[in-house]
Amino acid sequence: MIFLCGIAGIYNKQVEPVVENLFKMLKSLQHRGTDSAGLAFYRKMLLEPDEYLLFLDSIDLPGTGAKVSSAIAEAGGNIRDIHYRLHSGYGLDDYIVATSREKLTELARKINGTERARVLSFGKGMTILKEIGEVENLQKIYGETFSLRDRGMVVTHGIGHVRFSTESVVDKHHAHPFQAGFPDIAIVHNGQITNDGKIREWLKTRRHIFESENDSELIVHYIVDRMENGFSLEEALAQSVEELDGPFAYIISTPNAIGMARDRLGLRPMVVAEGSNVMAVASEECALREILENPTVHHLPPASVKVFNP
Repeated sequence: MIFLCGIAGIYNKQVEPVVENLFKMLKSLQHRGTDSAGLAFYRKMLLEPDEYLLFLDSIDLPGTGAKVSSAIAEAGGNIRDIHYRLHSGYGLDDYIVATSREKLTELARKINGTERARVLSFGKGMTILKEIGEVENLQKIYGETFSLRDRGMVVTHGIGHVRFSTESVVDKHHAHPFQAGFPDIAIVHNGQITNDGKIREWLKTRRHIFESENDSELIVHYIVDRMENGFSLEEALAQSVEELDGPFAYIISTPNAIGMARDRLGLRPMVVAEGSNVMAVASEECALREILENPTVHHLPPASVKVFNP
């Protein structure tokens, strides 16, 4: 049996190189998918209450910066700081923007509408890096810039994905991790949600707005809906196992935790381990052994959930 896509996650108990370790884990899972690779990680940043971090992938053409600035202003935002980077004709830029939580998602959509830039992630500290091709390509573009040793970053946790596409197109937008419009929340997913249509229509009645037909986006909306209605992350994960059908294993990250769930029949693999400094989860044991010495590895049982939140 072939299991498509590989997923991984890390939560620090002490300071460890999260980004570098995620690259190691994803490389060990490369055989599970070569269409695209990506990771999301969480930086400790000193932001004002009204400030948010947006990470943009932009086209390096005259006028791009002006179009992005105009879109931010039209959505009621105010640029406080920009950290420009350039790689092969593309800008990989951090924008610190002052806006309200209510306007943040619309602001991101306005930037995407310029057709000169796309917001890969936004929130108080989450950054998503993703690219078509193998992990080596992702690391070549982003690895040096976002090394833990670069600019003294403190990274608390992160998740990663290698993709073997079964349905949607292969491009950066459809690569994982998937944010789905909510600040500081991302998902990596292996499998399919077979009752996607039914759950999607239910969520639409609850005023959820979808940006794609991606069933990974559906999971994010489902978990956010449950948490906004008073359930903990662990409770929301458990409800997803009961209500979502199909073969799946997924890892979802929030500002303070990593949660994971496995389908009722256990049709997609997931293993977890804990070291003295790190808690880790992945599709296969080989990824855990890349970063932990002699780990005690446990297979997450079917219909089970777990939360890393030290």
